[in-house]
Amino acid sequence: MRTAITPMLLAALAAGGVLASGGAMAQDRDRSALEAPFDIWDAQLGAPVSIIPAVDVNELACGTNGGPYSLPLSEPTDFMSCPPEASGLREVHFSYDDELDYVARAMESEYAVLQDGTTVFSHKVMVSVLVSEDGIIEGIRILTDPRIPARERRRAVTLMRNLEARYGDWTLACEDMPLAEGEMMIGNVFTKRVCTGVSPEGDTHLRLDARYLRKAGQQAVNPETRELNSTYFESFSRLEMVRAPYEPTPPPVRATR
Repeated sequence: MRTAITPMLLAALAAGGVLASGGAMAQDRDRSALEAPFDIWDAQLGAPVSIIPAVDVNELACGTNGGPYSLPLSEPTDFMSCPPEASGLREVHFSYDDELDYVARAMESEYAVLQDGTTVFSHKVMVSVLVSEDGIIEGIRILTDPRIPARERRRAVTLMRNLEARYGDWTLACEDMPLAEGEMMIGNVFTKRVCTGVSPEGDTHLRLDARYLRKAGQQAVNPETRELNSTYFESFSRLEMVRAPYEPTPPPVRATR
């Protein structure tokens, strides 16, 4: 069981030498005490959505499949307020409890290393569960956060490697797809990879997508000003995993940035 982070706990950890001064973490720190009280891996498929503790998550709201979250929810059990997707499932978005992040900010650089926020394998992400009408978690969705600075967003595509490794014992079929009309490489490289798979038990399906390219209209240089369009590229990793008979969906097509 995870231990919730509180200022009192941080003070105790610091007093006991678990947190080192100057921003360095002692090697023997209690890692379990530094985890979010509830994260996306705790959202077990087949469990009721009520297992998500509203007091231990933030930004509880209806999801929009990678876009800005919409209607705020008081409790996960309010999921019927969210519009159904084509599958009939409803997306409930949440972020991890950021109390630790606020404490880190209050203490400035000393605990900056603890400012992880909602992450998977050290990548900033947006997470949600897909809920059936009877209140059962039928799927999860993870997408690298498109709101982060461009420099961090460039590496979002690399989360795909971690996710492929995590599900290495599944039956994965991966394909590196060619660029579509209008899409362009970034420099001389691009990634457009799709993996689909089935769990060893055969009851859960997943889809992994990774992109690193320029979409149609995302020119590297502004033709009028000759200035570099440093944010004009697409870089993301996305995981959708659902129980049968549901099938994971491809990422939506969004307007060019």
